[in-house]
Amino acid sequence: MSSVKEYKCPSCGASLQFDPPSQSWKCHYCLAEYSKDEFDKHSHEEHLNEDMPDLDSYICNSCGAELIADDTTSATFCIYCKSAAIIKSRFSGRFKPKSVIPFKLTKEQAKQIYSNWIHKRILAPKEFKQKEEIDKVTGIYAPFWLFSCETDGFIQGEAKTIHTWRSGSYRYTQTKYYHFLRRGKARYKNIPVDASKKLDDKFMHMIEPYNYNEIQNFSMKYMSGFMAERYDVEANEAETIMKSRVEDYMEKRLRSTVIGYNSYSVNSKQVLLSDITASYSMLPIYLLINKYRGKDHIFIINGQTGKVVGDTPISPLRQIVFGLIVFAVVWIIAVFGGALFV
Repeated sequence: MSSVKEYKCPSCGASLQFDPPSQSWKCHYCLAEYSKDEFDKHSHEEHLNEDMPDLDSYICNSCGAELIADDTTSATFCIYCKSAAIIKSRFSGRFKPKSVIPFKLTKEQAKQIYSNWIHKRILAPKEFKQKEEIDKVTGIYAPFWLFSCETDGFIQGEAKTIHTWRSGSYRYTQTKYYHFLRRGKARYKNIPVDASKKLDDKFMHMIEPYNYNEIQNFSMKYMSGFMAERYDVEANEAETIMKSRVEDYMEKRLRSTVIGYNSYSVNSKQVLLSDITASYSMLPIYLLINKYRGKDHIFIINGQTGKVVGDTPISPLRQIVFGLIVFAVVWIIAVFGGALFV
């Protein structure tokens, strides 16, 4: 059975937890607060060239999701399928991240964001709006591969300008055709690619960007009070997704320089990538997955910036009731409103 790294308060010995707003570690027993420098004086900091401390691994018997958590985290349900069936195993050292972006939003802030978001969706099922569901918003460090690379690309094609004028009773149109070529080089840093098969790539891409100026060397101290999922998408798999994104970024950048024409079309293009590097990082999200009629509906908050993405179903009953209300209002206006003008 694997053990869990726990950080104790130097003053009273109770557990410390990372506090996103202050970016410090707080003891909720004696109310002591420590900055990272102060905390490091009292505890041994992990080094990147050492083995990762042992972690608890929770494997859901229902859906197979594999999560890691320290002992301050409650693991009473699976955040993906809400099953309570979990077992423990040990993570190997190859799952040691290089970097982490700490949470900046608290769970209470995340719950309020979700509550505001879901209550604006009047056709959503009422169970999505209950306090019991809102309380299940979970802070989790999601696994990402961060790529950096050099790019060299070009596009070429045809463009045209159209000029029209009148002379007397005649209208003239002059069309000029051009051949264009654009070429450029760029370096991209910290291109994130979701490293979890359980998390929807579309939604994970939509919560970007993160502010990478706040990235830190990985430390288990930041995990205090949060859950974390290890990667199950290897770097070489994620690299394919990264290449597609970089090619798209570069093409759009080159296209933005084709100006001064009425229209243009690209006949050929090429983007070459080189000096590709990848590092494993943990990025913060708040996650809630609701089930409705056998389908998962995902809500995600960027735990650093507060950006929100999600989807929600439409309740057939609420849709019918809403339609009847709209019909009744229109009927009343038509009948009684018309009577006022008789």
